[in-house]
Amino acid sequence: MFVKLAICTTLLFAAFPGAAPAEEINPVVGKSADYILRATDLERLVAAQPAEIQKRFQDDPEQRVNLVRQLMTQKAVAARARKEGFDRKPDFKEQLGHVIDDFMTREYLTKVVAASVTVPEDDLKKYYKENESKFLIPEQVKIRHIFVEAPKDMKEEEKRKALQKIETLQQRLKKGEDFAKVAQDASEDAESAKRGGELGTISPGGTSAEEFEKAAFALKAGEVSGVVTTPYGYHIIKVDERKEKRTATLAEASDYIRKKLQNEYEAKKMQEFVEQVSKEAGVEVFADRITGKKEEGQGNDKQK
Repeated sequence: MFVKLAICTTLLFAAFPGAAPAEEINPVVGKSADYILRATDLERLVAAQPAEIQKRFQDDPEQRVNLVRQLMTQKAVAARARKEGFDRKPDFKEQLGHVIDDFMTREYLTKVVAASVTVPEDDLKKYYKENESKFLIPEQVKIRHIFVEAPKDMKEEEKRKALQKIETLQQRLKKGEDFAKVAQDASEDAESAKRGGELGTISPGGTSAEEFEKAAFALKAGEVSGVVTTPYGYHIIKVDERKEKRTATLAEASDYIRKKLQNEYEAKKMQEFVEQVSKEAGVEVFADRITGKKEEGQGNDKQK
């Protein structure tokens, strides 16, 4: 299956360190006995792809290399098929025609018919006003933790030692030691320990441990919990910042609303266009002949 992506010539140069832009403006990025792929060939092929696909390939040079490899393999197989006359088989030509029609239809609808669709600012405001309740941001807490592992299946003696350890760490905090420093020194959550125990911001329902979440949301900003027991072990939690629930502003919600309305308006315009063209072309579908059933009210489906 062909993978969609987009990439600029500058990024292609970055992906192939041996290329010297000053000496070779359009370097070869892949070749075989039958085909040469240059930077501009690849650029033309992928430049029209969606922005999120472009970003994926911009961020990961290895994916660009994999795409070139995939494209060259595809070209090699296709060249062999042509040499054997596979492309001249009647059934292949028929299927190819369907593929071309399908691709052309999708491209025309999205890049010509829907290209002029815009979302007026008044529509953004109207949608926000009518759906303000949808933009409620729940309360959030930015937290750190110190963790000592003690899963359910741990032996009781080991659990006792784990509890002693977390209680010792708690005493260090009570004596005034910095939470982040203690987390770095002793937390058994290796990833968060590197960041001084920082876990980021969570919302209700954002963790898999109910006990942990309940303790975190019970704290005020700057407060530190006692020892919290979860199925994973023992935690001490600190809330760095607390944000109460609120409604997102229009400015905060505008990108989401614009994208939603843009998609809806484009779909509506394309549907109207399809119906119009089908009517002009006299499109009819004889459902009873396809299904073999003749039901009351069922006959041919004609665009009106």
